[in-house]
Amino acid sequence: MSTTGIHLDDIHKTYGSGSGAVHALDGFSLHAREGEFVALLGPSGCGKSTALRIGAGLEEADAGEVSTGGTTPAELGTTGGLAVAFQDNALLPWLSVRKNVELPFSLVGRPVDRAHVDGLLRLVGLDGFADHRPAQLSGGMRQRVSIARSLVLSPRVLLLDEPFGALDAVTRHRLNVELARILDDQSSTTLLVTHSVEEALFLADRVIVMSGRPGRVKREVAVPFGRHRTKAVLSDPGFLALAAELTEALDDAEAVDGTAA
Repeated sequence: MSTTGIHLDDIHKTYGSGSGAVHALDGFSLHAREGEFVALLGPSGCGKSTALRIGAGLEEADAGEVSTGGTTPAELGTTGGLAVAFQDNALLPWLSVRKNVELPFSLVGRPVDRAHVDGLLRLVGLDGFADHRPAQLSGGMRQRVSIARSLVLSPRVLLLDEPFGALDAVTRHRLNVELARILDDQSSTTLLVTHSVEEALFLADRVIVMSGRPGRVKREVAVPFGRHRTKAVLSDPGFLALAAELTEALDDAEAVDGTAA
């Protein structure tokens, strides 16, 4: 097995103890090759975000091994090689768009590359809003700032936890298209947690479906569409058939754990 990419091996995670214990993950394993985009689907409460947070080093597994970019998440993060974007964009409201995007440079002790920041702002369509504060932006624009910030250090590993989950369907679809375009120019190994089958199929090279809690891998599907996808793929009969198949797998997983929240 390659040591690069993202590797979670036989991960176990329980919250609480005794009768109140919640078994989030039980023998969960995920392997993403260097440069691969993997989407993680599953019913609510199945441990998707827990798996991502363990991969990011934000939580510790009770058992199992974690490797990101050939090292530990903590070590990779100190060099800017690992970045995370959440549904809550977590922008600092008192900083401008530019200063929010530049923030990771100061966190790892590196000088700001203004030309690179300018390029990213153009890439996400926000070059005319560099001096705006987050409160002056729409929800979709704030998420684009968050994505730009996560990419500013050219991370080897990018973890996305429902980054567009709070947006309306039209804005979410538009940002899916933009994210696909942006990541075509990147070489990051990417893990996306999402509830959306269509989002997973549109963006990922491979989709992993999790069981109901405790989370285990239920199914893996290689997405048979090349990179540089456009909106046209959404109406492709193969795309629609695979979306129906994955939706059925999700429904089955949901039925296994009726207590998922």
